[in-house]
Amino acid sequence: MRLARRRLLAGLAAALAAGSAAARPRRLPPAGPMPRPLPDPTVAEVTEAGVPLRLWLPASLHERSRAVAFSHGANANARKYDELSVRLAAEGHAVAAVLHRDSPDHPSGTAPAREEGWRLRLAEMRAALAHLERRVPGRPMVAAGHSYGALVAQALGGARTEWADDGGPVPDPRVARILAFSPPGPLPGFVTAGGFARIARPMLVVTGTADVLPVIAPTWEAHRASFEAATVSPRWLWVGDGVDHYFGNRIGRPERADDADQAALFEAAVETALAFLEERAPPPQPSGATLTMA
Repeated sequence: MRLARRRLLAGLAAALAAGSAAARPRRLPPAGPMPRPLPDPTVAEVTEAGVPLRLWLPASLHERSRAVAFSHGANANARKYDELSVRLAAEGHAVAAVLHRDSPDHPSGTAPAREEGWRLRLAEMRAALAHLERRVPGRPMVAAGHSYGALVAQALGGARTEWADDGGPVPDPRVARILAFSPPGPLPGFVTAGGFARIARPMLVVTGTADVLPVIAPTWEAHRASFEAATVSPRWLWVGDGVDHYFGNRIGRPERADDADQAALFEAAVETALAFLEERAPPPQPSGATLTMA
C-alpha cells in the first residue's frame, strides 16, 4: 500500500515541478489494482523572515510525524526535490524546502560570495525550522539536504567547517536528526574529517556507486566520509548499486530524462529514510542496496 501510494503521488510532484514536467517522459501507472483514494498533501509557496520556502503539509499528522527543513544542492532549487518532498509529506511529515539565495532561480538575481552564501544557507535553514515550529508545533525536527545542501544539514547537526561564524548555535538545539543525500567528502580549506567528527545528531547518509561529482566527490566513496568520521549513534549508511548523484534525475535535475533502472532503488532509499525519520527498524533492502548501521 505504501509503495503504490507513493507511486501515485509521484504524478502530483511531477505536475507541480515548474518547467520540468514537459521535458520528462511520462511514467506509466503501477501495474495491478489501484490503491484506495487517500488525501494528498498540499504544497504552497510561503516566506519566513524573507526566506522563500516550498511548504509541503500532510493531509493529517500521526504520532511519528516529523518536521523536515530541506536544503537543495548547488545550482538547483526547492522545486527540483518535489519527488522526495511529496513522498515524505504523503506519509505524514511536514517539509519546508528552502530556496537559497545562491540558487540561480532566487528572485534576487544575484549570488552571494562563497562564505557569505554559506552563512546565508545556515540562516535560511534556521528560518525554515522556525516556520515549521509554528506550523507543526511539538514535532521532532530534522535537517535534510542534498549534495551541498546535505553539508548544510550536517552543519546544523554539529559538523564544523573551516569558515568561522556559523551564525548561530551548532548543533542547532531544535534538530533531532539529519538526513543527508550525497553529502560532500572532505574539501580542502572548508571541511575536514575532523569537522565531520563533530556531528552530534543521529544521521542517515544516502549515496550510490555511481555518485561521482567533480570537487565534492571525485570517487563515490568520498560520500562515506561523514558517516565514517562521526561517532554519534545511530548512524545509517545506505548505498545503491549504480545510483548516481541525482538518483537517475529524480532529485536535483528533474528536467532531465529519467533513468528507469534507478527507480526501484529510489523507492528503497525513501523507505529507508522514512524508517530513519520515524525511528523505526529499517525495511528489508532489495537487491542492489546495502545498509550499514552503527
